[in-house]
Amino acid sequence: AEDHVKNIVMDTVQSLVNLSPVDTGAYRASHIVSVGSGDYDIRGPETNPIQDAAIQAVKIKLGNLVYIQNNQPYAERLENGWSDQAPQGIYNTTFTFISQKYGG
Repeated sequence: AEDHVKNIVMDTVQSLVNLSPVDTGAYRASHIVSVGSGDYDIRGPETNPIQDAAIQAVKIKLGNLVYIQNNQPYAERLENGWSDQAPQGIYNTTFTFISQKYGG
């Protein structure tokens, strides 16, 4: 079951990265996975969110609350279709994909 949760987390972050509109790369780099509590940092464009997610996924135990978030100040605008690169949003589209893939 833990591996199933880890797979969902990794698939989610991969989808978020793939759907992220790119200008400087800061938004794409700022998808943050944390276990137990939110992480309210902002990441720079040099961050590898997939690698960071994999590091956090190792820590996941059954019953843990896992947060996946983006703290860029313009993230909500992007989610609401502000970018022509992602007019349907990023998190909503990913949620639909993950729900269909894993039967949620």
